Amino acid sequence: MLAGLILGLSISSAHASANDCDDPNPLRFSLIPRTDLAKQLEDHRPLLQHLERTLGRKVVVIQPSSYSTVIEGLLAGTVDLASMGPASYSIARNRDPSITAFATWTMQAGTFGKAAAHTYYSLLITRRDRGLNDLAAFKGRSLSLTDPASTSGSVIPREEFGRMVGMRLEDYFGRVTYSGSHDRSIEAIRRGYADAAFVASEHLDEAIRQRRIDMGELTVLWRSSPIPHDPLVYRGKLCDGLKGKIRQAFLADNPKTRKRWRT
Repeated sequence: MLAGLILGLSISSAHASANDCDDPNPLRFSLIPRTDLAKQLEDHRPLLQHLERTLGRKVVVIQPSSYSTVIEGLLAGTVDLASMGPASYSIARNRDPSITAFATWTMQAGTFGKAAAHTYYSLLITRRDRGLNDLAAFKGRSLSLTDPASTSGSVIPREEFGRMVGMRLEDYFGRVTYSGSHDRSIEAIRRGYADAAFVASEHLDEAIRQRRIDMGELTVLWRSSPIPHDPLVYRGKLCDGLKGKIRQAFLADNPKTRKRWRT
C-alpha cells in the first residue's frame, strides 16, 4: 500500500541545543493503527531495518492500542518517531509545536487513488444490496467510524459531512460506533454489522487489491475533499544531528527500501 517517501513537510523552528537534546538508544518508533497492525509493521520493516543500519542503533517498535497512545507517547517522550494521520499530527503539534513532520508517503494506483498521489479521500460506503441509494435513506441508520483522532474515519466526516447535512453525525445517524481501524470498518460493512462507514480511500483500495471485498459489493455515497497524506514525524527534543540522519535514512534512494516502497 505504501509506495514511496517524499520530503517537503514543515521544518520546525525550534532547534534542540547540544546541551539539552535527547539522543535515545534505542530509537522508539510507533504508528497509528490504521489497519491490521501486524501487516502495518511488516510493511514498515524494511525501512526500519534500513534506519537501524544508517543510525547504528536499535529501533524498537512501540505497539499502539489507539491513535491517542501514539500522540501521548510523543508528548511524553516515550515515542521518538512516528507515522501519523494529518489530524493526529495536528493534535500532537498543537500541544507541542516542536513535534515536526519531515516526510510523507506516495501511494499505489487504485480504484480511488492515482499512482504517486500525495492525497486521499474519506469515503462513506455501504453494501450495495442494502438497497439504500441516497443519503436521506441513512438517517437513523448505524454508522461505523474508526477512531476519534482518525482524519478520514472521524475528523473530516464530522466537519465536512456534518456541515453538508447541517447536524452532528450522532443526530443524523441512529447509532455511531468506533471500530478501531479502517479494516475493521470495511469488515463491518462486508458482514452487515453497520449500515454505513467512513473509511480512507487508500485502505479501501488495499482491501480491493487483496480481494477482501469487491467494489461490486459497495456503493460510495459521499467523498470528501482531498486530504494530505500521512506525515512521518519526530520529537523536537531529539538532537539536530540525529534528526538529520533520520531524514537521510528515510529519504535516501535505497534499493532495498525502494523495492518495497515504490511502485
